[in-house]
Amino acid sequence: MVKKLLVVFIAFALLFSLAACNAPNTGSNTNNNTSNTPAPANTDKSSDKPVTVTMYHTMVQEVKQKGLKVLQDEFTKQYPNVTFKNVVYNQGTDYFQQLQTALASGDQPEIMMGNPGLYTDLINNGFVMDLSNNSVLKNLGLSKGDLSEMTVDGKLYAFPIDFKTWGVFYNVKMFRDLNLKVPTTHSEMLKVCQTLADAGIDPWIDAYGDGVYGDIQVRATVWPRALAAGDVDFFEKVMSGEKTVYDYDYVREGISVWKDRMQWHRNDAISNGQDQSLELFAAGAGAMMFQGTWAVGDLLSYIGDKDFEFDFFVVPIDENPNSQKLNIMVDQCFMINPKSDAADQALKFLEYWITDGALTWSEMTNMPLCSGKSSDKLLPMVKTIASIKASGNIAHYGDFTKPFNTEFTACKSYGLCPQTLNGARRHFSIPHYRI
Repeated sequence: MVKKLLVVFIAFALLFSLAACNAPNTGSNTNNNTSNTPAPANTDKSSDKPVTVTMYHTMVQEVKQKGLKVLQDEFTKQYPNVTFKNVVYNQGTDYFQQLQTALASGDQPEIMMGNPGLYTDLINNGFVMDLSNNSVLKNLGLSKGDLSEMTVDGKLYAFPIDFKTWGVFYNVKMFRDLNLKVPTTHSEMLKVCQTLADAGIDPWIDAYGDGVYGDIQVRATVWPRALAAGDVDFFEKVMSGEKTVYDYDYVREGISVWKDRMQWHRNDAISNGQDQSLELFAAGAGAMMFQGTWAVGDLLSYIGDKDFEFDFFVVPIDENPNSQKLNIMVDQCFMINPKSDAADQALKFLEYWITDGALTWSEMTNMPLCSGKSSDKLLPMVKTIASIKASGNIAHYGDFTKPFNTEFTACKSYGLCPQTLNGARRHFSIPHYRI
């Protein structure tokens, strides 16, 4: 049954891949080991009227919610008239629908999480503040890719806080005990898997109970290939109907490369979600886990005080070591609703978050900052990821002309809609990928 279900995931990953919701300026990097959260500068107390800043977001991870609470508490020390209300939604189409419903009903959240390119209706209706002339953003040294993700029709509409990527988290001790080196080619990757299996170690801990984990496996091939081919309008053409994903050979390649790695799946590969996979990995149940940096904080909570060392590498996609690129996209980013009663206070809070509060956020969540700021308190792997981004050896979501919107990134039950499965079977001869 598990093998059959994995075939289904190969099919739906095709349309579920390629989407979501960045290279720091190396001149802005700093090593600043902070022990206390700096409070925001209190430059304007023009109004002491009590106000509530409501935030709509999809940060379901516990470490991120704790980090947000710390920043909000520090902010209110300087602005005691401000109270925060956090409304948390799961990622996917539900969040966008709930946001639209809230705004249409007259409920006016001040801060809304999301990539502006996915919310053009809100922008056109005046629910998103134009930040093009914001001095804080102008002076932060953000990269072109970071800013492009926040821009619609030449105007800047969101604060990019941090960035995310995905790749292979691996158990350092298991690799060391078997004298395994980090693979730089696809064939080396498969040899590592076989060596682990021969030693009685499960090569992979998977989390296909959450649809994104099939998604990111395929992205690792598709994004670098699309950008190298000059297909910066890849998403745009698919959404317009001018092209389908089946028109691009590198989508087939991405599924095939993923299929090769899936030979060593565990029997719980489909049933596990993110939390279960993190717990198993931290318990030493497997050597590797294809994972995103958004989960680092939660992984650390599962590790606790155990003697456990993990690291990260970019997954190889062919026999050329230079082909593998770190996929990059802005993760936490926030828009402001100018029609809300506390829009000014919301703006001050996001300016604080992206400047004085940024390192505190990064240290609590182990998310690398778009600004390039760093800290000795961050994990070595987080600093490594930041350095790869700074090197430019990346495939940046911001380099595409349009982001994939939610109509194309998810169906009910993680994309398992009949048209997706039937189309994938028809165009990809799925039985040939049976594992």
